[in-house]
Amino acid sequence: MIAWVRSVRIAALAALSLAAACGAPSMPDWQRATAYYYTGTAIDAGNVETLGVAWEFTDFVVRGRTHRGVESTPVVVDNIMYFTGPWSVVYALDAKTGALKWQYDPEVDGQFARRTCCDAVNRGVDVADGVVYVATLDGWLAAVDAASGKELWKVDTITDRTRSYAITGAPRVSGKTVVIGNGGAEMGVRGYASAYDRKTGKLAWRFFTVPGAGPDEHPEVAEARKTWSPDSRWDLGGGGTVWDSIVYDPDTNIVYLGTGNGMPHPLWSRSPGGGDNLFLSSIVAVNADTGRKVWHYQTTPQDSWDYTATQNMVLADIEFGGKPRKVIMQAPKNGFFYVLDRVTGELLSAEKFTTVTWAERVDLKTGRPVFTEQSDYSKETKLVWPSEAGGHNWPPMAYSEKTGLVYIPVLQAPMTFQMYDQPYKPYSGIQGSIAAFPAFGAFGKGGADSTEAFPGQPKPRFDAVLTAWDPKTGKIAWTSSELPFWSGGVMATASGLVMQGSADGYLTVYDGVSGKVLHRINVGTGIMAAPMSYVIGGEQYVAVNAGFGGALNVAYPPGAVAAERENRERLIVFKLGGTAPELPPLREKTAFTEAPAKYRGDAGAVERGGALYGAYCGRCHGGKDGIGGYPNLWKMAPEVHEVFDEIVLEGAFADAGMAGFADVLTKADARDIHAFLAEPARGSPKRAGLH
Repeated sequence: MIAWVRSVRIAALAALSLAAACGAPSMPDWQRATAYYYTGTAIDAGNVETLGVAWEFTDFVVRGRTHRGVESTPVVVDNIMYFTGPWSVVYALDAKTGALKWQYDPEVDGQFARRTCCDAVNRGVDVADGVVYVATLDGWLAAVDAASGKELWKVDTITDRTRSYAITGAPRVSGKTVVIGNGGAEMGVRGYASAYDRKTGKLAWRFFTVPGAGPDEHPEVAEARKTWSPDSRWDLGGGGTVWDSIVYDPDTNIVYLGTGNGMPHPLWSRSPGGGDNLFLSSIVAVNADTGRKVWHYQTTPQDSWDYTATQNMVLADIEFGGKPRKVIMQAPKNGFFYVLDRVTGELLSAEKFTTVTWAERVDLKTGRPVFTEQSDYSKETKLVWPSEAGGHNWPPMAYSEKTGLVYIPVLQAPMTFQMYDQPYKPYSGIQGSIAAFPAFGAFGKGGADSTEAFPGQPKPRFDAVLTAWDPKTGKIAWTSSELPFWSGGVMATASGLVMQGSADGYLTVYDGVSGKVLHRINVGTGIMAAPMSYVIGGEQYVAVNAGFGGALNVAYPPGAVAAERENRERLIVFKLGGTAPELPPLREKTAFTEAPAKYRGDAGAVERGGALYGAYCGRCHGGKDGIGGYPNLWKMAPEVHEVFDEIVLEGAFADAGMAGFADVLTKADARDIHAFLAEPARGSPKRAGLH
């Protein structure tokens, strides 16, 4: 699972975000966020080849010398740039020079890295009326003075700290409140979104997205419970987390919540009696003042494939079917592009924007998908498109008013789904690991025998493309050439340009109408975040955060520059006539450091240690290929081997994100894991249970 929340009503926002950068008067709150469409026209097809570096910022807070993914898109207000890096740290810079104004470190509890599925990342801030709002990995929401960086208030958003709740998404200012959700569906939590008074931090309302074991907290929970079987696994949390996309529309005073997958994935295990399982994988429209539901649309009823609807949502006023419509558009993981009336929730269009085999089509009369036989893996392994990574994940898509097209960073890969012959166990975030989540296979090319193993299915692939989508016709306008898997977020400009960073370390500029590549800038660092643009003193700038990680922190995909060059956090700002980027140093090629012989074990210890490593360690530390991992444990220095138990069991490096595991691992377990790491033979570790 793994969208950035910064898409709002496109029409007015872009001009006003630029006006703010130029020092315009205060604006309504909703207009301050970045929408991935910018009205600056100084940079165009005729001069974009001269785009170069204006300045860089590299002074990120790094814990334990461990570099992590950077996923936020900056917000520029009154010539000040605000953005976040790993560990939810907020930075405020002079947007013209890059000089640091202040930084706010919420001092996140490093042990929360263990409770997250996908790195200690953060997707940004919202800014309104001189206040910066940020949500932290360890579940707090903070209001910070935009001028000084001083903390104004801070509230705990987590309802149950015995569970693995964490926050990586950005909050959304919504009228009088600021709204935030959380992540952790894979880790055994129950989803909800909370709204807090912007001035005081007092809780205004909370919307639970799925039922729980206790009494129903509000009418929508009672409504949802009718779509779950009575013997559902409430002890596993249910999922449905609002881990990213939250959008506010002042025209309707509605907050739109994108919800996530269920826990566990398979419907027949989660809700044995069946049912649609509301409000999993849904767009839920709620009143911004009361938190009561206005309408909902479920993109994937009975979700068994991790097809979250948390990807960024775009609000636009367009002509559809010959008449003007206020629409909301989303390309969620499941591979269909949805256009809905954002006032009523009426489904207007739902077409495949990539390869999809779990459903034949979406019936526009009922709004429901028509499932295929291929979607059911309850009795045998099935190859399903898209994979759990989705046809589109959190890197934001962009809508251009100029071209009328939506630009989607598409992921192209299938996945094998299967059921494991083992009982489900209740999961407690502090007491367990992601290995307790039992029903999924591995995605990727699938190996040389995939076509023979799954006859009649599309040929497996593992790459990404940028797709230009016409929301009015439901068809592809153009598609880019193949990119490495996990393409970055997208921005469009009023001059007709489209920009996207990618895992290979390039920022690519396209003509928005034809898809022609106009310019490619090699920065040497993988880019996941969406670029943004602003104007100061008549000069247009483009800013993008770089640093690869997130869900792919353990194994860089083929073509990822992070496998070749040092992967350090960077904010890069470009302007016309700028200089060439400085490339990071090449990585040390040594993939394996010989461990002291005294830590080796017999074949049984190595085998057992490998299984334990896969269950508890591989999710962050990766494999024996020497690529990826935080950090790579096959490069440990002798002195680190000496304190292995203190690190693994006692949490000596907890501040850097390495929590202690004495609650789930014995000294004998740690010894066998150590033996597995000390085993000289190369090869990939057993990674049973890894997402």
